[in-house]
Amino acid sequence: MKLLARTHSFPQWRKIALPMGRFLLTFLLSAGQTVDGYTPWALAMVCAAGPGLPGLTCLAGSALGTLVFLDFQPGLRYLATSILIFSANTALYDMRFYHKRWFRGILAAVTMLLVQSVYLLHRDAAQWTQCIAAASLCAVATTTFGFLQEEKRGSQAFRRGLLLLFVALLMAVAPVTLAKCFSPGRALAAALALLIAGTQSPAQGAVSGMCIGLTMDLALGSSLSFTAVYGIAAGLASLLRERSAFLRTFVFCLSTALLSFWVQDTGRIGLLGEAALAGLIALTVPVRRWERRLAVEAPKPEPTFQVLMERSAAAFRDLYDSFFRGTKPSPPENPSVIFDRAAERVCRGCVLCSHCWQKNYTATYNAFSAACGAMLKRGQAQARDFPLTFTSHCVHLTEFMAALNTETHSFLLRRQYHQRLLSARQQAQEQYALLGDLLASSAHQAVAAAAEAPLGYRIGSSLRPKTGENVCGDQLAVFEAGQTLYLLLSDGMGSGESAHREAAMTVRLLRQFLEAGIDALPALKTLNTALSLRSDGGGGFTTIDLLALQRGSGTATLYKYGAAPTYCKRTGRVSRIIAQSLPAGLQSGESPPERTQLSLQGGSYLVMVSDGIADATSDEWLQNLLAGWSGTDPNALVSLIMREAQQRRGMDDDCAVLALYLPDDGQKKQV
Repeated sequence: MKLLARTHSFPQWRKIALPMGRFLLTFLLSAGQTVDGYTPWALAMVCAAGPGLPGLTCLAGSALGTLVFLDFQPGLRYLATSILIFSANTALYDMRFYHKRWFRGILAAVTMLLVQSVYLLHRDAAQWTQCIAAASLCAVATTTFGFLQEEKRGSQAFRRGLLLLFVALLMAVAPVTLAKCFSPGRALAAALALLIAGTQSPAQGAVSGMCIGLTMDLALGSSLSFTAVYGIAAGLASLLRERSAFLRTFVFCLSTALLSFWVQDTGRIGLLGEAALAGLIALTVPVRRWERRLAVEAPKPEPTFQVLMERSAAAFRDLYDSFFRGTKPSPPENPSVIFDRAAERVCRGCVLCSHCWQKNYTATYNAFSAACGAMLKRGQAQARDFPLTFTSHCVHLTEFMAALNTETHSFLLRRQYHQRLLSARQQAQEQYALLGDLLASSAHQAVAAAAEAPLGYRIGSSLRPKTGENVCGDQLAVFEAGQTLYLLLSDGMGSGESAHREAAMTVRLLRQFLEAGIDALPALKTLNTALSLRSDGGGGFTTIDLLALQRGSGTATLYKYGAAPTYCKRTGRVSRIIAQSLPAGLQSGESPPERTQLSLQGGSYLVMVSDGIADATSDEWLQNLLAGWSGTDPNALVSLIMREAQQRRGMDDDCAVLALYLPDDGQKKQV
């Protein structure tokens, strides 16, 4: 591992180590033959390496492996297949489909079948089956070995490719035996099966053991004996993956000993010795390290929508706190700069400069201070703003007044720009803070659920335009968002089409915020800031009257931006809720709307009106009307209020009435 780390640290060493590693691996894998002389592992390495220098080094390794490990006829077929695979990689590299993960595996299998089919034309079906099986193994190995070059080290795909490469090398050394029965390669394969069994479920452990045993059978032609032995023994050991390593190793060795009777007599003793050596190897290897390297990693759970929204809200809050909280705006420019710049232009060349600015500096300074207030208020300087003691001896008074007027105009422009820039920055700061509140509100609403049966309600509403107008400048809406019922009334500035457009836009935007799951308070503050920005460009402003009723508990919050009074009738008593705030768009973005907490129960009425119906100075008749009302139909109540307002005021303004009634029976009926 240290050598590998150094390889990554020194590019010049890596340029030599990587080609040599490919050459040696392909050379060693050439020894991994099946009983019929097929070399799927080496061909897979050649195909996975691709064109260029990597492919050439693997091709050279296969050529050397042919000379060392293979007989003439199998070696000729193997070398021809390697050359064809490298040629196909070079010719097809620029094609789009070549870079698909599955293509090179299919290329290796098809090339191998094309070359081998020439020698199988008159052979039986069993030999064709063996060839097809070897080609399939070559395709799988090509795809898996490709992960060694394309995936990051430590990824699951990289580890699988490394494990398969290790198994292929074990197959290459499996035929090497000691005392004609003991194989160190098979002992290492058994140890690998045991180590994997300690990290997998019984089914996965059995399948892994069978795959490792199958490679041994392909190398030795032992009729699936090792497939059965390793598969069953690894599956039984996996049942004890939570127990001690000694117990798991004992069960694996005992199972192998009992199953060794399936193996021929000549290999039985060797199998027992190999199992014993595998147990010793498994006990000396740190199991936890193998669990980290071989176990299938459970994917990390994706963060929920609520978690993502909370993280986003925290990010915007942190941004606001880091950049804006506690910062102070730059101080405004001192008006004395007007006199300094005017004096620089006029007084510097005057013969009385030393008299005014040195001998009588205090008198000159007092004269400028006395004239400053009137000059800034008027926007220009006049001689009468200065004391007579100054104007009587100033020999360049006309030129000085002209210079003062020029500098005053520039100063006022700079002050206006500074104020607008400060206002824009403040509004941008508020937007960051409000955006964090909006995201946090959405995260809260995403998981909110009703704890109780929702209250029923009945709604009555009416809109009437001002006399002589075709559209009403007041707008209203009633809608639900989750378990919250919203009643919204907006009164646009003035009347007619412009007021209608402003009120309708306010209702539409606020409804979109609330239906998206955003709490009322941050939604209202955001809309107020947006309206204030729009009013700077010539837009209007609107009043907002919003009721948010939690239908599960009956608790409600009333929000007001410059709205007319709202009336609540509970247990026969009428209460009036008024607001002192300005309409939305005129209210400072830092100031939230006025809020009033209410508790509404069955039999309660809540009535919203615009100032065309009544205001805080002329609503005694409306309070008396509500106090005497004993009906249960909110539409009838709305009609009565409209008729009474028309008789009293003659429809001299847009009128809107919105009435909510909570019946005792809990039945919902919306009109």
